[in-house]
Amino acid sequence: MKKLILAIIAASILTGCATAFDTQKSFWTGNTGFSQTQLGTDIWQIDFTGNTFTDRATTKKYVLKKGAQIALDEGYPYFKVMQGETAKDITGSNAVGGYGGFWGAGSTSNDSKTVTTVTIKLLKEKEGVEGIVYEASFLINSNIK
Repeated sequence: MKKLILAIIAASILTGCATAFDTQKSFWTGNTGFSQTQLGTDIWQIDFTGNTFTDRATTKKYVLKKGAQIALDEGYPYFKVMQGETAKDITGSNAVGGYGGFWGAGSTSNDSKTVTTVTIKLLKEKEGVEGIVYEASFLINSNIK
């Protein structure tokens, strides 16, 4: 019985935290985490969905670091963000209370998810490219968490 109670407490604590960097989006993660799609030889779309506790700045940092991982995995030292957007979406509502005051005063809470989606272009060279070019190895070794 103690193990069951500890497992419930641990699960409650973990669900109250922001979505971690290495999370792969799936049913089991509440559709939070990463998904990525290769759109061309050197073009990728990266999507990160954080839970209620994940702020916009964190989702932006995460997609940059994921872009760096993809660039290095594909043999490219640099990448550029071609398009990007961040949104906070209300995804559901939880209600507590009862009909006609039977249970007392009711209350509701909204769940939200912060979503950042970027399209990146992997680059062999940094020179001659307009805009900000990110150095993949620098981002991988940075303190982005």
